[in-house]
Amino acid sequence: MSSAKYHTIVIDPPWPMQKIIRQVRPNQTKELDYPTMAINEIKQLPIPELASSEGCHVYLWTTHKYLPDAFKIFNHWHVDYECLLTWVKNVGFTPFSWMYSTEHVLFGRIGDLKVLKEGIRLDFKAKVTIHSKKPDLFYVRVRDVSPALRLEMFAREPHEGFDSWGNEVHNSFQATLKLEASSYG
Repeated sequence: MSSAKYHTIVIDPPWPMQKIIRQVRPNQTKELDYPTMAINEIKQLPIPELASSEGCHVYLWTTHKYLPDAFKIFNHWHVDYECLLTWVKNVGFTPFSWMYSTEHVLFGRIGDLKVLKEGIRLDFKAKVTIHSKKPDLFYVRVRDVSPALRLEMFAREPHEGFDSWGNEVHNSFQATLKLEASSYG
């Protein structure tokens, strides 16, 4: 377990989803390009142990499908939910009935750590680039609102002002979190 204690933790967990095959992308693979975790495995991430005793801001990315689970996970981690940030994308898809053109981030706190700046909008518009990559604007907002030390779990690339942990991050600090071998590898 890492000995670092963080004031800010961003988590983009590999939810147990399956890739949706779309006719408009004939060359796509059927598998996701990363391993996924079960809801219970995500719930067991050591967020309370990584949080600073002075308080911690927690940002949990979720899709529409896993929004109810995300609230349960916050509760399990003893994170007090405060608000929902929404990424309004330039594209979307229609898996069932509505066009899914947004993605969400739950924001909550462990303790009562204050924000650095008030009045930042909850919604932000940014283009989609590659699957699961979050927009740079999100990281700017987190740096504006939430203090260092900051950790990004399941990072796809390093971001300024964040320690990065994930099996897709290269040439960056890797937080030494120990998870079960059956978890995220």
